[in-house]
Amino acid sequence: MIVVGSMRHSPSGRKRKTNAWKKAKRPDFVAQSTKTISSKSTEILSYKSTGYKPMADTSYKVEESKKFTVAPAYNKGAYQVIPRGDVEWIGK
Repeated sequence: MIVVGSMRHSPSGRKRKTNAWKKAKRPDFVAQSTKTISSKSTEILSYKSTGYKPMADTSYKVEESKKFTVAPAYNKGAYQVIPRGDVEWIGK
């Protein structure tokens, strides 16, 4: 199939970018040097020296959220937090 047309314009007539035909210069290959790791250091770092901090206890949030439910308001897009005792009145 022979297609006759311009390289600068697409079949719809829109002008194409000419940067797409240029090849980017690739950097020359340089081999990396290898590093040796000495096995002399067998010291184990403790959590105090690494700056590790345990996460705060958030188990109270789970227990407190069991007392509430989330539901959309009547004829509205927003959600509301409702106590478990008032679930029967949602949307009224």
